[in-house]
Amino acid sequence: MHKSLLAALAALLLHGAASLAAEPPKPVLPASGAIRFVIVKESLGLQIGRAEHRWQFAADGAYVLHGETETSGLAALIRRIRTVQESRGRLVAGGLRPESFRSRREDKGSEEGADFDWDAGQVRLLHDGLAQPLTPGTQDILSLNYQLPYLGHLAGGMKLGVVMEKRYRQKTLDSLGEEEIEVPAGRFRALHLRAVSGDSTTEIWAALDRAYLPVKIRFTDKKGDSYEQVATDFEY
Repeated sequence: MHKSLLAALAALLLHGAASLAAEPPKPVLPASGAIRFVIVKESLGLQIGRAEHRWQFAADGAYVLHGETETSGLAALIRRIRTVQESRGRLVAGGLRPESFRSRREDKGSEEGADFDWDAGQVRLLHDGLAQPLTPGTQDILSLNYQLPYLGHLAGGMKLGVVMEKRYRQKTLDSLGEEEIEVPAGRFRALHLRAVSGDSTTEIWAALDRAYLPVKIRFTDKKGDSYEQVATDFEY
């Protein structure tokens, strides 16, 4: 075979290999979808709100997560509260890598969140403008729910950085084992996870047969009041 033809074939093969290497990882979830929840205050046994999470993954690896929470029913008559959160970033080999996180309370007109500079290894919170060292694998409070299938070894627990509205902390994510749970969206085999931060606790039940999607989330505040967010339906 002519040398110039061999060289051309070699170059084509190298280009193809480079293209494959540059191709972003495939998301575990469908390219777009949503989960809807109702929110119940456990001490009252009363629904006080509803929530919705939406996600979208682009072909180039960029993603957008969108979360809305609002009071409903009697709670909305007493005080109408609506919070909108958005996490933007890219899907990389280790899972979700947030680039910005925003959380807005519409009744207050305030916006909190952070910007992530992975090249510089810093995260900057909006409320004080200060940069802090960024540890590998850090998530925001919204993206954490959708990072679970990429973590591996969840049954043994782990530590990771989590950005909240005004804080950035290292959290210990403990596994409390597998459970069969029933929520309005159905019955699921779920991994029960718990993260304690100061005087508050967040628990997540991740559905093992639904790509670790959160089907129940419980938040317990410093007063001991617990609020459960349970899935009512999925949209793919």
